[in-house]
Amino acid sequence: MFPMERALLNLLKGHIFLDAVNIPVVRRLKPIDETPCITIQQAAEVQLSRKYLNIKDSQYVGLKNNAEVWVNIWCDTEEQRHSLVNQVTKRIFQALGNHYTTCANFNKENSLCMTLDCECKTLTMDNGRSIKGQCPYPKKYNYSNWFHHHHIVKNSFKITGRNDMDELDIAEPVLRTLIQLDMDYYLTHELGGRLFNEIKINEDLL
Repeated sequence: MFPMERALLNLLKGHIFLDAVNIPVVRRLKPIDETPCITIQQAAEVQLSRKYLNIKDSQYVGLKNNAEVWVNIWCDTEEQRHSLVNQVTKRIFQALGNHYTTCANFNKENSLCMTLDCECKTLTMDNGRSIKGQCPYPKKYNYSNWFHHHHIVKNSFKITGRNDMDELDIAEPVLRTLIQLDMDYYLTHELGGRLFNEIKINEDLL
């Protein structure tokens, strides 16, 4: 699985509902899958830059890549489409707004902050940030936003298109809406080996 596919699955899975039913968010559509559902697909990736890094006692290669990721919304009615598109868009804007539910340390199963091992302070504290759904003290409580957690350059992230691509010529028509996302992100790969800070030459060999 591509890193940005995993990032979008992490952002959307468990957060999209229709009539209180959790909508599946998967990487690929399979024959056993039913509509409505959402699939994540990486359409393209380009390497933008490369540099070598010395970290502790190892050498790494650092890559900056650009990825285009497609969020496919599959459904049966216009009402479903309207609801799902709005929820996916809202979730994206929650990430852009540093919403507490997009923090890597937030456990959505029990609303606990894994840093503090208690209920998320956004839900219990009243200040200017918590009113907007943001962590009241990001540094103190180690807030880890979705972009930072997945090494995405936040300023590069954008919605580049939305298209309805309905499949009407099959036995049971399927409505499909494609949301296209574009982003830059970083990867590092360890090369290993020892680092040498100086070169010593045996003068007898000169």
